[in-house]
Amino acid sequence: MKIELSKNIEKHELETKWQNFWDSNKFWENDVNSSKVSFSIMMPPPNVSGILHLGHALDNISTDIVARYKRMSNYDVLWQPGTDHAAILTQILVEKDLSKNDINPSNLSKEELLNYAWKWKEEYGGKIINQLHVFGITPNWSRERFTMDEGLSKSVNEIFVRMYNDGLIYKDTCLVNWCPKQKTAVSDLEVITQEEKGKFYYINYEIKDGGFVEVATTRPETLFGDQAIAIHPENAKLKHLIGKTAKIPLTEIYIPIIADEHADPEKGTGAVKITPAHDFDDYEVGKKHKLELLNILTKDAKLNENVPEKYQGMDRFDARKQVIIDLEELGQLVKVEDKTIPIPYSERGGCVIEPYLTTQWYVNAKLLAKKAIEVVEQGKIKFIPEHRYNLYMSWMKEIRPWTISRQLWWGHQIPVWYDEDGNQYCAINEKEATKLAKNKKIVQDNDTLDTWFSSGLWCFSTLGWPEQTPELKKYYPTDYMSMGPDIIFFWGARMIMMSLYAMNEIPFKTLYLHGLVRDNKGQKFSKSKGNGVDPLDVIKKFGVDALRYWVSCAPIGTDLRYNEEEVKRGTKLTNKLWNASKFVLMNLEDFDQKNHKNIEIKDRFLEDRWVLSELNKTIVSVRKNMDKYDTFNAREDIDHFFYDIFCDQYLEYIKDRFWNEAKYGENAKLSAQITLFELLREIIGLYSIFIPFITEELYSKIYKDLEKQQTLHLTNYPEFKQERETDISKMQVALDILKTVRKLRTDKKLGATAKLSSVTIEGDLDKDLHGVIISGARTDEVIFGSASEPVENQNLKIDIVAKEV
Repeated sequence: MKIELSKNIEKHELETKWQNFWDSNKFWENDVNSSKVSFSIMMPPPNVSGILHLGHALDNISTDIVARYKRMSNYDVLWQPGTDHAAILTQILVEKDLSKNDINPSNLSKEELLNYAWKWKEEYGGKIINQLHVFGITPNWSRERFTMDEGLSKSVNEIFVRMYNDGLIYKDTCLVNWCPKQKTAVSDLEVITQEEKGKFYYINYEIKDGGFVEVATTRPETLFGDQAIAIHPENAKLKHLIGKTAKIPLTEIYIPIIADEHADPEKGTGAVKITPAHDFDDYEVGKKHKLELLNILTKDAKLNENVPEKYQGMDRFDARKQVIIDLEELGQLVKVEDKTIPIPYSERGGCVIEPYLTTQWYVNAKLLAKKAIEVVEQGKIKFIPEHRYNLYMSWMKEIRPWTISRQLWWGHQIPVWYDEDGNQYCAINEKEATKLAKNKKIVQDNDTLDTWFSSGLWCFSTLGWPEQTPELKKYYPTDYMSMGPDIIFFWGARMIMMSLYAMNEIPFKTLYLHGLVRDNKGQKFSKSKGNGVDPLDVIKKFGVDALRYWVSCAPIGTDLRYNEEEVKRGTKLTNKLWNASKFVLMNLEDFDQKNHKNIEIKDRFLEDRWVLSELNKTIVSVRKNMDKYDTFNAREDIDHFFYDIFCDQYLEYIKDRFWNEAKYGENAKLSAQITLFELLREIIGLYSIFIPFITEELYSKIYKDLEKQQTLHLTNYPEFKQERETDISKMQVALDILKTVRKLRTDKKLGATAKLSSVTIEGDLDKDLHGVIISGARTDEVIFGSASEPVENQNLKIDIVAKEV
């Protein structure tokens, strides 16, 4: 067989060629009518407004390794792709786009904004999916879904109505995280807390009967919303004030001094101002003591009509400055301390979050969590790594009501309508709502749903729910879900709760929680630090296979630090595999792969049988690790076989048979050639799930015509073969001798590649081992005689003689 490989790998040419080939075929499509066992995976839907980052590489490539393995292990694999509408981020980008075109978004109606957003989505929304293709991943692209497409919108309305009718969704007035810039409630996930230099303001509140009580606050502008001052009931220093009243500075309003454990005697002054409408802790104290919830801010964080006229209309931070000036003039500002303070920011809005009292829609998450806790306690969902179970349980047991409404125009509009008297009608569409309202004039709720509400349905909505489709029957519950631990609460837990409610079944059997990608110093990537890395730049520099190899270097659940030297390991591997393949092909030039005389494994040379036995061990270990989704150790197993056994040992052991064929008999060379041909095929197969581009190229050049397969990636993954298990016990003698040769080389300060003129052996040595030792020791001959260096574990002694240069 005369097959030539180019001197160097043209990696980008290979990537383009094979990606186009894969994209133009339907290799990765599932078959709902197949009799194969199903294996289903749900892609965490990237934001339709997003661009590629290394987190996408980690998540999608590690999942692709699993998908390719299962497909090559004869499973009917469904890997479901899609994108998320990313409500707040998409709305921000669309409004920015409008502003660039000199259009003020606030001058447009909701219908006009939505029309523009859908056009924007059609133009830019596919970018992230197109970029994902460059990773060489294999979802069923023909099934791509979008969380606001017609089918998924139907699922959202259906489950909302069911939960509303079951009393699980309700409306309430509570404190929420509020983004004054976007004028919407946001989830905890969308709040980024930063430690910043701030100030503690110590203020004297005048007591009605005389004297003062001192409180400390970071937000003096909120004092106009104070409803009480709290003191711990066991605070010996201050408890005599409990039951008295104090006047809010700059007003004529008096508030009670109450007893509450919230006021830690060891913190601050021991007395705490309670502002229930503008602080989450104070809100809980306020509920307990039935205090009034007085909101003093507008939606854009300006002081409203509930404060003295002087401050009305002021921005909250301007009001803070003015309040401090006025308190100082009044003589009630005791002192100001510099202090590091945690400041919550709206991730998307980029402004300081305000605890804000509004009426929102909620889900009774505590009730849904009961079953979600039970199924995990019963082991129905496997966590990888196992310790993430504790993270999930700790949060679920302390779960709070889930705020699901957002004051945004982009998203799923809440399917509730109101008549002129304020009566509510919840229905899957306006026609059904009108029936419920008995043809009264109705108006739909203007709020939209939290993005996590629709993405929480992802595992079953993408399979056609609420219709009982064949796909839903075959592929649900899904087998494997991968995500970062940072969204286990916000997406993982919500999927479990929503799936148990809608389907009475878990959404996935295994939840794989990979680590996060960080920079070389272990820091998170961020725009402010300027430490971001574009995966497209990595691919341009090193190639896709190198990036994929780097991803596989992350042990289960550990963070992955980006380091170019580590990515280069992938380049070194592909080069090594390419060059090893060239070496094999060079020695197969006179080998006819279609018509060669077969030599059964039991009749082959010892070193050939040994390496096939080692291959069997590797395959067993690789499959065992892949069945546990341990891609790291599976890849380590293959590396060990390829580098240490195949390249460093076996290729050396057989060289003398190629150089001195006559010395070993008529089948010496052929035995090695047959074995080489088989080994290279299995190595390519083992690596195929990790580095698919170079392995596809090698397969197409060497094995494709013989096997008559369109692609390596639809062939069977290497399997243990019983016929490879022959008696190779004698091989250990050779291995022990070669180990001693290496020791003697070191003692004599001879390099590993330096030629020896002879290896002298004292003792009996099977003739089958001569070739292995001659090749492995890089010596001209093996001679028998007296020797001095004992061979460990063997009744032998050896000496070596260096070749004269």
